[in-house]
Amino acid sequence: MEEFRLQEVKKEKPKVKKKAIFIVFLIIVIAFIGFLFLGSRGGTITKLFSSSDFIQFTVADKSYAYSYQDQGKWYVNVKGKVLGPYDSSIMNLSVSNSSYGFSYIKDGRSYVNVKGKILGPYNDIRFISVSNNNYGFSYLDQGKRYVQIKDKTYGPYNDIWSLDVSDKNFGFIYSQVEDTWNVNISGDEFGPYSRPSYLSVSDNNYGFTYPKDGKIEIKTKNKIYGPYDDINVISVSDKSIGFSYFDKIKNQRIVSINDKDIDFYDSINELVVSDNNYGFIYQKQGQWYAQIKDKTYGPYDMVNRLFVFNNNFGFAYQKGGGLYFSLNPKE
Repeated sequence: MEEFRLQEVKKEKPKVKKKAIFIVFLIIVIAFIGFLFLGSRGGTITKLFSSSDFIQFTVADKSYAYSYQDQGKWYVNVKGKVLGPYDSSIMNLSVSNSSYGFSYIKDGRSYVNVKGKILGPYNDIRFISVSNNNYGFSYLDQGKRYVQIKDKTYGPYNDIWSLDVSDKNFGFIYSQVEDTWNVNISGDEFGPYSRPSYLSVSDNNYGFTYPKDGKIEIKTKNKIYGPYDDINVISVSDKSIGFSYFDKIKNQRIVSINDKDIDFYDSINELVVSDNNYGFIYQKQGQWYAQIKDKTYGPYDMVNRLFVFNNNFGFAYQKGGGLYFSLNPKE
């Protein structure tokens, strides 16, 4: 009877049918737009990992990736797409909006997977970094380190300290002589320095630290910052710079974002900036917190692997004996 009555209503009031169809269509459109929004932002994920093995997490502005173990095999989840299985744990995982990269071991040799392109084998892989149209990694061959930036090889070097790439830039820190370090920014050489630096690059900016007269300074594309007693982390985007420096007099670390000191902290673990966002990990009274702009997350037993972009942010944390990966948490 209900179906009959519904048909009767439809016959007597055809305008209602058109209106209903329009409402359903509108709901579908809104849902689709919402799906696109969540897809670009990555949605909200808080995932618990029961494995005690090494788990990798990485976040981009409109994507994310993590590795996990299932029934003795390893997999990579790139924004819902599962890759694998692999016999070894996944290492050096990196993701951008439209690309990804990671390393794994097969038959005792190391390989790199960059968006399905397999590179190798190598004796060892270190520091994979990918952007939408670029990638870089360091590998070991006959006792020497090399840096591979897309199709070009740099080296040999005695050691590589760090590596970072964007679509238009790359940077890495290397050593040819013991206790002597140089910085290569897209082919431009800086140094030598007596200690390794912290490095960050974007398409139109770069930043790295270096020692000078017993202090530490920061060089960016257009400005020198410092001197400071010590710097333990630095991050740049095209429009922003952030870093953490130590004040010996106050015996605390200070977070500086775009020439503005945010606050004093007992310890700063990681810090990341984007053009319109920033975040850092700090310790207070033995517990750890993630600060994303004006919002605090925690306390946790430990927080690390922080990623911050304009649309996405994520971090890993330990609490109550569990290991979690949290993407855009609402708590």
